[in-house]
Amino acid sequence: MMKTHNLIYTTLVLLLIAFITACGSGSSANENSPTPTTPESSTLQSPSPEPTPTQVASTPPTQMPSPQPTSTPEHKEKRTDKNLLSPRKRPIAIMVENHPDARPQSGLINADVIYEAPAEFGIPRFMAIFVNKESKIVGPIRSARTYYVSWASEYNPVYVHAGGSPQGIRLIDQLGLQHIDALRYYAPQAFWRSTDRDAPHNLYGSTTEIRKLIAKDKNLQGKKGTWGPIHWSNNPTIGSESGKEVSVTYAEGYQASFKYDPQTGLYNRYMVGKPHLDRETKRQIAASAVIVQTVDMWQIKGDAYGRREVDLTNASGPILVFQNGKVLKGKWEKEDVDTITKYETNDGKPIELKPGQVWIEIVPKEGSKIDYR
Repeated sequence: MMKTHNLIYTTLVLLLIAFITACGSGSSANENSPTPTTPESSTLQSPSPEPTPTQVASTPPTQMPSPQPTSTPEHKEKRTDKNLLSPRKRPIAIMVENHPDARPQSGLINADVIYEAPAEFGIPRFMAIFVNKESKIVGPIRSARTYYVSWASEYNPVYVHAGGSPQGIRLIDQLGLQHIDALRYYAPQAFWRSTDRDAPHNLYGSTTEIRKLIAKDKNLQGKKGTWGPIHWSNNPTIGSESGKEVSVTYAEGYQASFKYDPQTGLYNRYMVGKPHLDRETKRQIAASAVIVQTVDMWQIKGDAYGRREVDLTNASGPILVFQNGKVLKGKWEKEDVDTITKYETNDGKPIELKPGQVWIEIVPKEGSKIDYR
């Protein structure tokens, strides 16, 4: 009887040891071998105006090299006809903040085309189109708005933003615009938050790393980029009237201005009377051409955030185009939100722009002031 009890006891002990060993082994495997995280689809399901991120890295990836000094934004090489007609790489359009707490910005100096337009409470916002140059740091990245989505779609880019207004997100889906929401697309090499600024003014990205995402994600492939409304030319359309300086003052008092430097052939940019510097290189941003585009803009009725809209359906208006110290008076037209804006002379000819960096200043018809000389 005693032997039987001993045998049962020994058997139970051995089974208990085996069970504990198996559990311990499984726990160790889960801790040491986490399931790889796949980037989410770039399509949003239930957007909010400014969602709070949870997965964006708090600091830049350690393996990301520090930005090197950047050359002047002017493309000194004479572009070939092929590069003038079509981008040599897929455009990347990135929303960049211009709240006072977001200044100075990083990476704008490397963009080919930059839009500036008022957003909520008159605080302007940028959209930078990157093709010919990369920027290892761009930002701070902010949210999408309908008019920016419409302008971005003209380049057939990958559109990068951080959340967006409900109207903006709907238009992204309506247009089938390939996009990356930096708040929802888990890619710590491409997007991170800096520790020297408070959210939401500290979300940055890298066009170099974003291109790697595009190369891996089929949802971001299959489309060919265009230059949209931009017609580059080594023989640009130059006006006859003096246009060495131009300033735009918005209703809320914010002012953007450009001053022509005959030594470089560029327009140095100023913000609120001070040189607009790139945060990384400490160099002043300069443009080869500046387009001042007057539009109908209004605040969305009943919008709690004070968001605005721009008339982009069967819309048109005047433009001023500054190149080589001269100004040309012309016109713009846009049939619908999914069509390309036309920049033309008053007699209907396409306006050709000097290769380099182009700034498009969007100016509300009401309450804004344009001065030039």
